[in-house]
Amino acid sequence: MLRIRLFIFIILAFVFQLNSIAQNAIDKDEVIYETVYDDPYDINQLYIQVQPIYGEFFTTNTNIGFGIEADYYLKDVFDFNINGRIPYGTKFDMMRDAAKKNSDVENKPSMFYFLELGGTYHIVDKEVDSKAKFILYSKNFKRQNRWESMVPKNIEAPIKLRTIYGLRFGATAYQSTIHVNDILSRQGYSFNDSSSLSINDASVYTSIVSQGFFIGGALDLIKNVAIAFDKSYDQAANDLLFTAYLDLLFNPFITIDDIYYRPEPDSPQEVYSSDIIETTDFGFRGGIKGKFNRRLSFGYRVELGLRPGVKGRNFYLIGVIGIPVFGARLGKNTGSFE
Repeated sequence: MLRIRLFIFIILAFVFQLNSIAQNAIDKDEVIYETVYDDPYDINQLYIQVQPIYGEFFTTNTNIGFGIEADYYLKDVFDFNINGRIPYGTKFDMMRDAAKKNSDVENKPSMFYFLELGGTYHIVDKEVDSKAKFILYSKNFKRQNRWESMVPKNIEAPIKLRTIYGLRFGATAYQSTIHVNDILSRQGYSFNDSSSLSINDASVYTSIVSQGFFIGGALDLIKNVAIAFDKSYDQAANDLLFTAYLDLLFNPFITIDDIYYRPEPDSPQEVYSSDIIETTDFGFRGGIKGKFNRRLSFGYRVELGLRPGVKGRNFYLIGVIGIPVFGARLGKNTGSFE
């Protein structure tokens, strides 16, 4: 219920923000402008994101760290994506840190990582007439100390919007330390429920590696337009590449390390099977991400879902900031806003 309320709150806040912007729109006939360029197909082909911070609430293992992501657009047929992330260190890899401090078994805690390689086939890739808002701004506002105290005005102008309906597919992999005691308790088991797990009063941690595939759909909206006003305002651009996606996740390759335990320092090592831990091969995710058609800009991603892995401990919510994002056209120059 808390997750549903949070989602509703985010949607309402977004709608309120859009409404606030709309209330400050002025009639386009009051402002003189001309279109500098308007071509959503003339974008950079390659984008490389440095992601200095991400935060992931993952019920298996919450973590905070950094990553890298790259996108390549092959004309109007395919686009490809690769991304990966790791925590800053043990302190930001919560389950790994807990295992180092509390574990009674001899399993070495594993560092969290996530890797993804995928592509999107453009089933429909078309250009439609649309409208976009442009903020009216001038450097004179700052010099006159007006910008900080005024409510920004905007103009709505006709543009060309590139709309892509795509089929997404690819592969993912992740690794994490897990807390066995907590998992078995939530799954309704205990060590004594299995003859292979008879560790008493021990704090047990082990590692999981999960690998698999995803398939889904995506909606891409691409704007690449700039307009110039008369002397009253500075040039403005709307060059957003926005993607909303929904995927089905299937990870048939899930491995949980067996547990290695030594009751006493001088006693023989005992090995306990991890087969009692229930896993799930299927999951799903949905998210949004965006970046800009510039040589140097920023990007973002918000994603949530159920990740295949430990059953009952697979919900996650992640936010990623990409800054800087480097954009490059492999060949001729592109119409991009610097």
